[in-house]
Amino acid sequence: MITFSYDYVKPKTLDEALEILNKEDAYPILGGTDLIVKMRAGRIKPKLVVDLKGIDELFHVDFSKDAGLTFGAGLKLNVLIEEFSYIKEYYPTLYQGIRVVGGYQTRNRGTVVGNICNASPASDTAPALLTYDAELTLVSLNGERKVKIKDFFTGPGKTVLEKGEIVKSIHIPYEGESVGRYYKVSRIKAVDLSTIGMALTIIDPKGKRDIRVALASVAPTPVRIFEAEEFIKDKELTMKNVEEFAQIVQDSVNPITDARGTAEYRKRMAKILPIKLLRELNMIKEGL
Repeated sequence: MITFSYDYVKPKTLDEALEILNKEDAYPILGGTDLIVKMRAGRIKPKLVVDLKGIDELFHVDFSKDAGLTFGAGLKLNVLIEEFSYIKEYYPTLYQGIRVVGGYQTRNRGTVVGNICNASPASDTAPALLTYDAELTLVSLNGERKVKIKDFFTGPGKTVLEKGEIVKSIHIPYEGESVGRYYKVSRIKAVDLSTIGMALTIIDPKGKRDIRVALASVAPTPVRIFEAEEFIKDKELTMKNVEEFAQIVQDSVNPITDARGTAEYRKRMAKILPIKLLRELNMIKEGL
């Protein structure tokens, strides 16, 4: 086991935390499900670990149909889906994505913000957030800035976060009734990273039917397939149109082969999954 020493501090205010995070080799921690793993593997060696769990404003949750959903960086995964029923009701795709992050114990400690800040191409929450047009509030000593989730990831393990900057909260607009699915293909039924993951969300399914699709594990970052969405917009969901929609999804991804699956398998599943999820949502006009 790799061992090394580091200092630990638990600030009580956000301003205090931001001052400390500007120091060299200072790392923030909330759940620690990613940070501790990286420390044990020797991938990072912080001189200072800054525990953010004492900062009250990182644990606020607000929802209304006018304002949408906003939740702080400190909210644990299980807390979000077990204590706030409106997430399952109004953001079903996100609910399902959260439910398959790690095991139950991991979800007791981990956070959505931690999951996306890890910037894994296999993130289970990022595809759902992409389909809901989530916006992040980033904060540093220079103030706050807003970043759309689609602009947040820059590569594997990389984001637009600057030195001393953290994600303070996530905002998801409420755009009306929605239905959705998040489906994760992995090597084993137990806890595992996705070989491929797909989020499909339909806003206003009985009206304008705005279909959105995003994937994990098919590119250097989680991706939303805007070209496919534009194609299916205003079209009847006949089998012919759905198959063409799925073909565009498949053509838009460029996966790699790794320990969890081959590029060919991921490419094939990128076409199969949109059809599967639309069928599960009873949206396809079968036989046409």
